[in-house]
Amino acid sequence: ADAKAAGEGGWMRDLLRGAVSREEAQFAQPRGEGQAARPADTRNPRHVVESLNSLSVDIARAIDHDASVDLWRRYQRGERDVFTRRLYTLKGQQTFDEIKRKYEREPEFRTAVDRYISDFEKLLADVARNDRDKVMTQTYLTSDTGKVYTMLAHAAGRFN
Repeated sequence: ADAKAAGEGGWMRDLLRGAVSREEAQFAQPRGEGQAARPADTRNPRHVVESLNSLSVDIARAIDHDASVDLWRRYQRGERDVFTRRLYTLKGQQTFDEIKRKYEREPEFRTAVDRYISDFEKLLADVARNDRDKVMTQTYLTSDTGKVYTMLAHAAGRFN
């Protein structure tokens, strides 16, 4: 993995390409005449979590957990501009910069990132419907999968 990471961000591209491939395979099932395509948001949230979890290990290590918990609490209270580079470890800052550059320059990468963000936001919306005290939402946001979402959404400019 280190050899890949040293290349032009190969590990991240492969990670997201894998996410796209899995999702396309999941929805490439033939359907009968007049049968509508199954919308992504009808998937079992547990299956979404499992697919997102499989992508999260490397990025999760790049985020300072305590900072993540603090920043999400502040963001949920209405504070803006809380997501800064202080959220990331030193190596995480390099990863963030690389993701941001790739997001701006590579349409295929941008599509994969946007799909990941969209899936996670649908999951959060499902969880939030029955989460009055926001405990479950906070748990998802600060999980490894949530950390991946945080870095990708931050790099994509979602929190600006």
